[in-house]
Amino acid sequence: MKSLQPDPGAEMCMRTLGKLCEELGPDSVDEYILMFKSLWPSRVARLRDALSSNDRDMGEDAALSLRSSATMAGAYELAGLALQLQQAFREGTVGARTELVRSIEYSGKMVLRVLETPGFTERALRTYRESVSA
Repeated sequence: MKSLQPDPGAEMCMRTLGKLCEELGPDSVDEYILMFKSLWPSRVARLRDALSSNDRDMGEDAALSLRSSATMAGAYELAGLALQLQQAFREGTVGARTELVRSIEYSGKMVLRVLETPGFTERALRTYRESVSA
């Protein structure tokens, strides 16, 4: 089993949120992070509901929603898992769904730990600025 220590380099692309910070301001990014965190439990619940009811449409929709928000947050590993789950629902691949939901839950916990790190928004902005000035 993976360690529960957050690894911002692996779990998040700080430049993505840093760029968003540059464009919209740190307060907007902080609001986005709060929204991402507050919606996490309902996103996971929708995935589980779709899994248990074998509802392909709900599963695709829930996975797409998660994929979009994860991509915007720079959580590319999480977004990739959501894409795989979306495809599994679309193609009717039942066997992979349970493991993908478990992987999404784990990856999401790591993303949340990174986002909750004090000073994350400021570090993301600094990382982005350094990347464009290099």
